[in-house]
Amino acid sequence: MRLATLVPWLVGLRLHRLVVEQNQLILVLHPIRRTARCPVCQRRSARIHSSYERSIVDLPMGDRPIRLRLTVRRFRCVNRECSRRIFAERFPHLAPVYGRRTHAQRMALVDFGLELGGSAGARLAARRGVVGGR
Repeated sequence: MRLATLVPWLVGLRLHRLVVEQNQLILVLHPIRRTARCPVCQRRSARIHSSYERSIVDLPMGDRPIRLRLTVRRFRCVNRECSRRIFAERFPHLAPVYGRRTHAQRMALVDFGLELGGSAGARLAARRGVVGGR
């Protein structure tokens, strides 16, 4: 069974390791694609420059918060005319470009806030494990 079947917003990612800690679950993820598209000129590149790890908070599973540790690769743009020489691959289906929360978790927080109001929504979100610290 593919990971994206259970968690649709993780499409295009492979579960490398699952770390079970006392207070949270950490999913270590790697991208499946071998290439990435330059955000400026839209050309695909397979020339990897470097990589880094990005941490994103996701919806809880049961009573445990989920943290995604995502390996993000930096690529060299192959278009000599492009103004962007090096770019990081993006995961628009998962989180905003500089986001620290998945779209799913952000929407859950918005729903709590809109339905219950500020303080009550924050308390319920914390009790349900939707609010995760960095």
